[in-house]
Amino acid sequence: MGNSLVSEKIKTILSDKNVSIQELSQRSGLSETAIKVVLDSDKIPSLAALIKIARGLGVRPGTFLD
Repeated sequence: MGNSLVSEKIKTILSDKNVSIQELSQRSGLSETAIKVVLDSDKIPSLAALIKIARGLGVRPGTFLD
């Protein structure tokens, strides 16, 4: 599974929860740049980054991999 599926799930959850990248940055502790790299890169992000994003969105980390 490539990052396109992971990043699409993150984008969908951001949209569904009406959370901006700036707000996710504040909630997750990741920089806005780091989040944008995750969303725009073809590479699967690190587990640490996925966990921080999941916590910031209030979902299980496995949500992105389902």
